[in-house]
Amino acid sequence: MQLKSNKILIILSISILLFCLIAVLESTGLTKHFDKSILLSFRQSGDNSIPAGPVWLLDFMTDISFLGSVTVIILITLFVSVFFIIKKNLTLLWVILFAAIGGGALDLILKEIFARPRPEVVPHLVNASTWSFPSGHSVMSAVVYISLAVIFIPANLNNRLKKYILTSAIILSLLIGISRIYLGVHYPTDVLGGWILGAIWSCISVVFASRIIKKPLAEATDG
Repeated sequence: MQLKSNKILIILSISILLFCLIAVLESTGLTKHFDKSILLSFRQSGDNSIPAGPVWLLDFMTDISFLGSVTVIILITLFVSVFFIIKKNLTLLWVILFAAIGGGALDLILKEIFARPRPEVVPHLVNASTWSFPSGHSVMSAVVYISLAVIFIPANLNNRLKKYILTSAIILSLLIGISRIYLGVHYPTDVLGGWILGAIWSCISVVFASRIIKKPLAEATDG
């Protein structure tokens, strides 16, 4: 599915401005009350070590969170890369590697720049290391799942199915980010920043793809 370049530029510009705004607000501590209140809303009022909701919700959120983990993202990138190697489509191989490796590197660099500690407002329900801002799970789920949706949507597919595939990728990314807040390992602004950064890099990856492929992504996939 081809996205018009002007739409991509608009999304990219808005996303960069929003990310800068969140980064400034977070760095100055202006999001502290917002972050704390959201984190506490996911816990029982009498004991913030117990997550809110039914018992099964914790397992659900843990499983959803795993879909954005380093292990899963690496495996998906590896499997897709081998697929393109078998099809001898080195162009799209470089596109997916550019998206995944570039997005991961950007996330790590920004984590070191902001060096935000993990939340201490509530106990963590899963193990988490590295710095908190931006959320790596949110960044990489947006980058990989959305980029793959754009790459693999056939050109001859009807618009409803195209929108369904892309919307499914976006919803999955949103659920992964929410799971990180629910599990207490990220502030809401970490996740918001991660989603936006993922959108930024996804747009850049699509622009990169369109420049080097010079034909619809779906046609390149069939090559």
